[in-house]
Amino acid sequence: MRRRRGWTGLMVAAVLVTGGAVTAAAYDVVERGEDRYAGQVMDRYAADLSAAVSDRTSRYSETVGDLAAAVGAQSDLRAADFARMTATLDTARLPGAAGVSFVVPATAEQVAGLQRYWRDHGASGLTLQPAKGAVTHDFVVFEHTFDSVNDVAGIDLTQRPQVTEALRTARASGRPAISPAFRLIRDRGLDPGARQTSVAFAAPVFAGLGSAAPDRFQGWIVLPVRGQDFLAQTLLDRGQGAVQAGLIDAGTVLASVSPGRRVPGEGLMRQRGLSVGQRHWELSLWPTTRLLNATDRGMSRFSLAAGVALTLLLCLMTAVLNGSRNRALHQVDQATTALRHDIARREDVEARLREREHELRHLAFHDPLTGLANRMLFHDRLTHAVATHARTGRPLAVLFLDLDGFKLVNDRLGHQAGDTVLRTVAERLRLSVRTADTVARFGGDEFAVILEDVTSAADAQAVAERIITGVQAPIDVTGTPAHVSTSIGIAVSRAGLTADDLIRQADTAMYAAKTAGKNRYVAS
Repeated sequence: MRRRRGWTGLMVAAVLVTGGAVTAAAYDVVERGEDRYAGQVMDRYAADLSAAVSDRTSRYSETVGDLAAAVGAQSDLRAADFARMTATLDTARLPGAAGVSFVVPATAEQVAGLQRYWRDHGASGLTLQPAKGAVTHDFVVFEHTFDSVNDVAGIDLTQRPQVTEALRTARASGRPAISPAFRLIRDRGLDPGARQTSVAFAAPVFAGLGSAAPDRFQGWIVLPVRGQDFLAQTLLDRGQGAVQAGLIDAGTVLASVSPGRRVPGEGLMRQRGLSVGQRHWELSLWPTTRLLNATDRGMSRFSLAAGVALTLLLCLMTAVLNGSRNRALHQVDQATTALRHDIARREDVEARLREREHELRHLAFHDPLTGLANRMLFHDRLTHAVATHARTGRPLAVLFLDLDGFKLVNDRLGHQAGDTVLRTVAERLRLSVRTADTVARFGGDEFAVILEDVTSAADAQAVAERIITGVQAPIDVTGTPAHVSTSIGIAVSRAGLTADDLIRQADTAMYAAKTAGKNRYVAS
């Protein structure tokens, strides 16, 4: 009897050790799978929110750029002209915007003459207020305000160095720029707790664009935007309440949202850098308990409980060996079957995790609206193509496309119509190139194409002509024809050029195509 009890004790101890080891191993496998899947979901949210922020800032940049072009086209700009061009702009179309201004530069000697000139052109009550100690000045002469503040006209923006930085950047580059974070002059009357961190969009105004006369700099269109009103709702909508997010410019928080309860720890935190308006922003995301609850979090604890329960069951069955060997063997068979079912279930869980991992990998490298490659996949393929070119000498070309008239489609027909146009254009781009070429959506209405193994620049130009012809065909939007065209910049590989060099050259050429009248291509 003692020997039998000793044997039973050894069997129980062996089952405890083995069951504990199996349970611990299963718990570790499932927990690591949960962590990996949650990380992939966070990567997807980071990509989605980054694209949403880029799209929103691109739309505001396009607005100030279009308004700057319209102002520059006036031969004798007056206050009534500016009021007419900005009449349709408000906070419904531009959430967070405080107003839009026409700003002109001046030296100290020019202030009196400048004030008389713009008074004669409709700004009858204009009084310029030069900032003390400034050598040059940037005065607001026309202002269309979106809020109740109407004392901005005449203010010298040099008292806000951040705005001055954006003005100088926009003038030097000829493109819209965004200022560093600052507090709006118009908000100085608010309580300190009510003042939002803000930025200003600035676009240079040139007269003579598209004519034989030389371009002449006139001033800037400036759009001040309150950061929280500008982007908080976008972050909240795209984050779906599953993540907390913060957008930071050089250490200053522009906008933040904090739905739900943040999960402690830094393992699932994500940060993404964004290049917008010639500035660099940082987007930070933290998971909430809602995100973890939606990613099968807790399966590991369930597996642990099941393993512990199974181990205890095996111990119990082993203990009854002292009563009946046959009964014990039968119980072991039952436990073995249960263990097989448990292993099969764990394998099924791992298979589902691998399947979700594959889906998330596709989402991470493709645009969800058009199915095209996204910016990340495009850059990876272009880097590989440039390396191949350096090794084999086979030439390649990069086409950078921007849709003309897309904003008008969105404004007239709505964003769903805009999505239809983007999907149709994406399909037309696929049909305009070879299967081996890469077509990508960069965000908003910007696309890019990699043409590999072209024999000459003429090949790339032929593809650009084919794309221009295909894109400008009417697009049916629920029975209403929508019309867009495209401006294309072309960059052809040469020795020593990197992937970033090609993208930058193609982007510059595309802006040249827009400046030259749109619906055309320009080769760098």
